[in-house]
Amino acid sequence: MRIAVAADVFSAIELGTGLERYTRELIAGLSKTYDTELIGWERSSALRELAVHTVLMPRELLKRESSVDLFHAFAPVDALCFPLLRKPTVVSYHDLATLLYKKGNSWHVRLTAPYFYKVGKYCSRVLAASIQTRQELIDYLHFPPEKIRVVNLGVAEKFVPQARDERTPLVIGFIGKLDARKRVDYLIMAFHYLKKRYPALRVTLRICSQGGSEYGTLIKLVEGLGLTSAIEFHGGIPEEAIVDFYNSLDVLAVPSEWEGFGLPILEAQRCGVPVVIRADAHIPDEVRMCCAKATSEQNMAEIFYRILSEDSLRQRIIHAASEYSKCFTWEKTVHETLKVYDELI
Repeated sequence: MRIAVAADVFSAIELGTGLERYTRELIAGLSKTYDTELIGWERSSALRELAVHTVLMPRELLKRESSVDLFHAFAPVDALCFPLLRKPTVVSYHDLATLLYKKGNSWHVRLTAPYFYKVGKYCSRVLAASIQTRQELIDYLHFPPEKIRVVNLGVAEKFVPQARDERTPLVIGFIGKLDARKRVDYLIMAFHYLKKRYPALRVTLRICSQGGSEYGTLIKLVEGLGLTSAIEFHGGIPEEAIVDFYNSLDVLAVPSEWEGFGLPILEAQRCGVPVVIRADAHIPDEVRMCCAKATSEQNMAEIFYRILSEDSLRQRIIHAASEYSKCFTWEKTVHETLKVYDELI
């Protein structure tokens, strides 16, 4: 059987994102079973993306219809021509953030999202990355429930705990883009309350990101709070160093208002690192299961302190989260995807 995969080719600064990991791991897994061809272009400017998704990608997919048994788009924007194809079609939905979370989206995303998200309704099957995304497809886009299969993302086997030496200062970490929905300002304020209430605690906040629209605002916030010496801003973490990064942390903070899946949560937990999120965050239930959940900035500060100072609590969180995160593997993701292909062919 021959599979054509429609997916974006990621630039260097996008390596390590959840969608990039999904694309890389799933293609590698599918290729072990079927003849799999990737059709895609590197993302760059908004105009180039528009040309790729509306002209270049459809043209290449339509040319292959006679030689391909099944088409799979790894995001709905890559599937705009799927309703025109006569072969079985599958499209993956990771979240509906650009449709439902409107803060910080670029003009072309706000303009096109309501249209390209609906393409899955006209495809053979839809893969939802979480139960949360499946329900949103039903509630907001009125997809037929029987068409949707939930296929979670996985965690690579390389994410393992490393030997830890006693170290000071302790490290709270963040990894991700500095855009509106990540709410790094919430994390900075929680860290401010932590330092204010427990001045004897030697702790650093390490923020790792390839940048984002909130960077300048966050720098000013840190300076205004007098935390310049306690908060580190770093660039993105190279893929070959990501396991070392997680293992350098004592806590991973995920202060986002909205995550489509939240793969760093599971990766950190697999490395034996406790994760703290917001109780009101829009994060899938199956991912947030073993996280500590903060109800406010002040409460997040208290949770940080307890995890960093109470070893028995820390070890209970680590053990439960580590065992639970082992349920998510890329082998399982590939297996569940192949089951959907078998339904169609």
